[in-house]
Amino acid sequence: MRILVAGGGTGGHFYPALAICEGLKRQHPDARFVYVGTKGGIEARVLPDYPWIRFRAISASGLWRKRPLKNAMAAVRLLLGALQSLGLLLAFRPHLVIGVGGYASFAPVLLSAWAGRWLPVRTVIHEQNVIGGRANRWLSRFVDLVMLSFEQSERSFPKARRLVVTGNPIREEFLHVQRSPEVYRAFGLDPNRRTILVFGGSNGATEITEQILYGMDEIAGNPHLQILLITGNPESERALRSRLASSGIENIVVHGYVHQMGAAFAVADLVVCRAGATSLAEITSCGKASVLVPWKDSADDHQRKNAEVLREECACTVADEQVIVRHGLVNVMLGQIGDELGLQRLAHNAKRLGHRRADALILGEIGSLMREVCP
Repeated sequence: MRILVAGGGTGGHFYPALAICEGLKRQHPDARFVYVGTKGGIEARVLPDYPWIRFRAISASGLWRKRPLKNAMAAVRLLLGALQSLGLLLAFRPHLVIGVGGYASFAPVLLSAWAGRWLPVRTVIHEQNVIGGRANRWLSRFVDLVMLSFEQSERSFPKARRLVVTGNPIREEFLHVQRSPEVYRAFGLDPNRRTILVFGGSNGATEITEQILYGMDEIAGNPHLQILLITGNPESERALRSRLASSGIENIVVHGYVHQMGAAFAVADLVVCRAGATSLAEITSCGKASVLVPWKDSADDHQRKNAEVLREECACTVADEQVIVRHGLVNVMLGQIGDELGLQRLAHNAKRLGHRRADALILGEIGSLMREVCP
């Protein structure tokens, strides 16, 4: 069995793809995997730890509004990426091609969908966000199956051949790790304090970190509270730790990057993060109260729309730019962590929205397609 997965760039695209690959590997131990992405994407940094997945980088680029020169350069990269993808497809001859969004997915999935008219290859895309990404929207009319994380996403794919809502898969560690004294010690945390997990996604979020530092005196004044701050930037970790130590603040614990995010979620009483689709899948599957800070520059404003789905179900607090200007992010966090009934309500509603069986649903749909070409 030969399986090619394409896309990535950010953790929101890549980690669901990795969860799908892990599930397929368990079902088909002899399957061969190739992951197509870009040299600058998170996949290039993480996949060396997964020797059973061969990583291949291609050229890819997004398009720019009203920037003809940049669009010309992007077109050249996309053409080069198409040629690279064609060579890879001819050499690997996959039975199944899975696109997970991002411009690196466009050429290999499109070429595979065309080849599927004559050859035994099936194509699938998975959309993580409420608003479908541009690459997935373009590809949806050609592939065999579109898998969605949200029912509300259906309107983004009016010409898709087949749609199914599966949810967004997360790594198994999120579902199995339990809070314990050992987990607290691994992060340098006190098990007797309430814990707020703060992170900004795979690339970090400078604005969120700055808000924590701006309100660090208020945090330090609460002896029953601690912050686990993941900056996403290991280079800044030492400088932040030094600044906090010089200020005598010991209840803000800084880590540059954490691979065991399931353990971090396990000890969190409140999660503060961007509103990327993977973060929302983790929050809802784990049943965590959250304060979501949508990134205002996300494509098609999709993070705000992601957050609105949870807010409409009373499953999160949203701290958008206006709320932060009026109150400050730390004040919103402290108000939420101090409301025990509110925390319980948010956690309960979030868990109600979770798709803990997303991986099983996805693997079932993929299995049906694979039986068509590999009976």
